[in-house]
Amino acid sequence: MTAETPALREQEATLGEAPEHARTEQGWAFGRWRTPIRHPELGHRALRWLRLKEWHYTSVNCERVFLAFGLVQLGYAANVFLYLVDKERPSVAHQHVALAPLGWGLDFAPSSIEGESRWRRKGSEIRVAWQGREGRGAWEVRLDVPLGERRLRGGFRVEAADALALLYDLGEERPAYTHKAAGLRASGSVRFGDEAIDLAGGLATLDWTRSLATRETRWKWASFAGRVGEHDLGLNLSTEIYDDPKGASLENALWVDGRVHLLPAVSFEVPKLPAVEDWTIRSADGRVDLTFRPLGARAQHLDLKVIRSDFVQPYGLFRGRVLGHTIDEVFGVVEDHLSVW
Repeated sequence: MTAETPALREQEATLGEAPEHARTEQGWAFGRWRTPIRHPELGHRALRWLRLKEWHYTSVNCERVFLAFGLVQLGYAANVFLYLVDKERPSVAHQHVALAPLGWGLDFAPSSIEGESRWRRKGSEIRVAWQGREGRGAWEVRLDVPLGERRLRGGFRVEAADALALLYDLGEERPAYTHKAAGLRASGSVRFGDEAIDLAGGLATLDWTRSLATRETRWKWASFAGRVGEHDLGLNLSTEIYDDPKGASLENALWVDGRVHLLPAVSFEVPKLPAVEDWTIRSADGRVDLTFRPLGARAQHLDLKVIRSDFVQPYGLFRGRVLGHTIDEVFGVVEDHLSVW
């Protein structure tokens, strides 16, 4: 257990409330906040079709399972994935992956805190609907997807807390907006075949992103949510994307009981075999010192010349320290990603 310190309160106080719109009469409202932007519109329809990339990623970590899904709208295609990890046999993940040309089957919400994102195609459905106002409320998730010979059905609720919302200048009139949050309280239940899985007491993460992304986009990323001592903790770390001029990612943060605290720049040491060997993630000042041990991984290596995707996303256990909190086998994910889109 770590008591709140003046340094933590100072880091928390540096974030204010977001504007209602991404663009104002004065231009793009670049910055970061503890509340999300309600209307993160980034361009007219032609730009949206050619350049806009959107995704909603959510994970839930509870005592029995780790569940994660992503809804990805690329314009020329929609990519949807969901996987379920039984912690008693973590090397085996039950997965559902789908790709739809021209984005058919996926309707994306106008913002992270308005409307509903919905995937429905070929006997599978994932729905994420915001319920609330002024950034306080919850996301209601409904699932009905095949995972091998069984289906995953049911629903759960993810309670909102502090955001780390960022509107970032990629240059050449290319803004990127992301709403990150972690350590969010989850409740609900799903059925995997005939087996009931209670998600009560679970902790969730959120990555809602809308970006006029550059042609080649790279990032390294780490995320977890878990109970540590008397605290609900959540983590988001990245590098090579959304960095300030000194190379510090503007979306690095730790959530403590729903309150967001900024973190410094980190370096990722990715092993030669990233799906099986340990990763290390550290900051120069020692506030972040983590080791990640993979238990399994999702990966994609796609080269269609015009379009490329090369990533590995191991899931596994974090150990170490973050802002004075001792992290001991908290379940989460890391990722090394290159997209040419």
